[in-house]
Amino acid sequence: MLLITGATGKVGREAVDQLLALGRPVRALSRNPEEANLPEGVEVVAGSPADPASLAAAFAGVTAALVVLSGDVGGEAANVAAAARAAGTSRIVLLSSAGIEHPLPHGISEEHRAAEVVIEESGVPWTFLRPGPFHANTSWWIRTVREAGSVRCWIGNNPGAPIDEYDIASVAVVALTQDGHLGKSYLLTGPETLTSQEQARILGEVLGRELEFSVAPPREVVDVFAGITGDRPAAETNVAALHSPEVPWAKPTCAVRDLTGREPRPFRQWAVENAALFG
Repeated sequence: MLLITGATGKVGREAVDQLLALGRPVRALSRNPEEANLPEGVEVVAGSPADPASLAAAFAGVTAALVVLSGDVGGEAANVAAAARAAGTSRIVLLSSAGIEHPLPHGISEEHRAAEVVIEESGVPWTFLRPGPFHANTSWWIRTVREAGSVRCWIGNNPGAPIDEYDIASVAVVALTQDGHLGKSYLLTGPETLTSQEQARILGEVLGRELEFSVAPPREVVDVFAGITGDRPAAETNVAALHSPEVPWAKPTCAVRDLTGREPRPFRQWAVENAALFG
């Protein structure tokens, strides 16, 4: 049995679909099973990594798990590691973050590194996936594209190689089902280096209209992030890291191609498939 946490999220749901296509038995952990809307054949169990009591049943008979965390990432990782160890699970594939490899210390890096350390020390064999920004992060632009034909970018305009969630899931499926990946960390990117402005241009071409582009100043972004999390110091370090030209995902890596045998999906493909979101 293969367990997917975060099974209704962007990466988790893709992994569920790909594993089903391979004929693999899948169990999904969901806070709201009645609203999960997962495909027939998926065993859906109630719970979350934040709820240790729910994890014993979730991990029963599980040989490998794709672990997607949210909230208190380090605490959730400790819960998952304990449950996996008790169940005798033979591998954990953790969706971590490329931020770990960033030269600037920041909150995102610290919390994901804490999660990795907990799993490393648990004794359960592991693989860490460290993706950079997702193609779907441009969904942040939906409202302003619809209402004003404009993009207000929060992460600066430095070059980067964003990745499609489908490709992250594909790598996760390989790590879950094939040998040779235990004890390894993979920095995952898309196939091309783009600035945010170039992403906005591509999206505009797909939508058939020119989009006005602007970059929000860091202070504005800090205010937004701090308003969401309540942690202004972490917001300040995260924004500084996102706006840095030294991001680890600045250039494409070969990890997706090496693990899946194909090129990762370009941003234009994501824009075409999701154009309806932008009206």
